[in-house]
Amino acid sequence: MNKRFKRAACLLLVIVLGLSVAACGKNEYSDYDSASQQKEQPSNEGQTVDAPAMTVEEFFGKAAFIGDTVTLKLRNYNTQTKILGDTTFLCQGSYSVDHAVNNTMMLSYQGEDISPQDALAACGAERVFILLGMNDIGLWGVDKTIENWGTLINNIREKNPGITIYIQSGTPIYPAGERGKLTNANMDAYNKRLQEFAEVNECYFVNVNAPFKDETGGLAKKYCSDEYVHFTDAACELWAKILMQLV
Repeated sequence: MNKRFKRAACLLLVIVLGLSVAACGKNEYSDYDSASQQKEQPSNEGQTVDAPAMTVEEFFGKAAFIGDTVTLKLRNYNTQTKILGDTTFLCQGSYSVDHAVNNTMMLSYQGEDISPQDALAACGAERVFILLGMNDIGLWGVDKTIENWGTLINNIREKNPGITIYIQSGTPIYPAGERGKLTNANMDAYNKRLQEFAEVNECYFVNVNAPFKDETGGLAKKYCSDEYVHFTDAACELWAKILMQLV
């Protein structure tokens, strides 16, 4: 009887330790409660071996980036370095979620003024990375901006069934550059809601906010080019490396 009891006790201890280890995982880049930065997982149903991994060039070669001037800087950096390969950038200065859903500012693709959903269809994107909201939250507030996100995602999926959507968090603001409602506190509140939105709507959420903050919670000086919101080359390099972890 004592031997059986000892064996049972040992088995219980192993199970408890295993559960404890499993609960200790942490997302390196996220300061929110999420495991939403995950790689795309292709289905292996009916296959006897795993599908070969994509290269960075293959992954981003079928991707498009929608954004404002923050993403324009990444476009310029990628033009110089090709760190993300031949990916497509669909960006406009001062572009917003409100512009995207109301067509009050159009994107440009191959010389044509075009909506986000039509641009993605035209370039044949299989995945899209969207970073918007900086130009929305100061004017429309968080609630209206999240509502507009719902319309934008629906528009994209209706025109591009099967596309994989990556929603990137809003980026931080240089502490001395905060203006009106455009503050880091409001950006953090927006990003929390945006992450919740992404999870409910089956989008990937990529945190490109926390890695660029300094000890004050604002955009670190080495990552800021204008004491406002725009990035340096060093910031773009880090941003690209974060994105490359998704491949």
